[in-house]
Amino acid sequence: MKLSYYLKKIQNLILKKKFNYPKTIIDFFYSNKKITVISFSSIGRGRKYIQQNEFFNLTKKYNVMFVKDITRSWLNHVDINQIKTSLKNSDNNYAIGHSMGAFNAIIYSTLNPVKKVIAFSPQYSIHPKISKDDTFLNFAANITEWKFKKLKFSDKTDYLLIFGDSDKEKYHMSMIPKLKNIKLMVLKNCNHNTAPHLKKLKKLDKTINKFFLN
Repeated sequence: MKLSYYLKKIQNLILKKKFNYPKTIIDFFYSNKKITVISFSSIGRGRKYIQQNEFFNLTKKYNVMFVKDITRSWLNHVDINQIKTSLKNSDNNYAIGHSMGAFNAIIYSTLNPVKKVIAFSPQYSIHPKISKDDTFLNFAANITEWKFKKLKFSDKTDYLLIFGDSDKEKYHMSMIPKLKNIKLMVLKNCNHNTAPHLKKLKKLDKTINKFFLN
């Protein structure tokens, strides 16, 4: 295990922080649409801030539940049952996310029924014993219980994973299993910010809707 990970763990034990807000925050925009999309948050601007509702434009076409992983735990601290009970018995659920949110969306599809997942730049893992990428090591050191160490996929869900073409993006993409229900897409001249990149090109909504509605 990386030394910096252990040092961060020790620091966290010495400087324990008490949070006055829940570890899971849900905002549900329900408008009686046929499809409900669960949008999982990325890390956003960092722990000092609560994440924004990401992919908000989807509320025009779908019911959208925004799930914020407040402690940036890669779903390990998220209340899964809270998501399930908030879905209004919907059986036509899709999921989306970017970076940590993409990881969370994929893992959630193995826990509860999800028909399709579109994941922008998911990490295969941030666990120091599994991943060679130390980008999110500080966040990994804050995870107190590892329920989800690496990506797993459901054979009942269709996936579209979109990566950039940087070395770190290629590393995580190389770990993805080659299965018929997993489609990979690579954006040229793009780093980890795949969703913002497509949004800048005015192709984000088209990409999402084409996968969800076809």
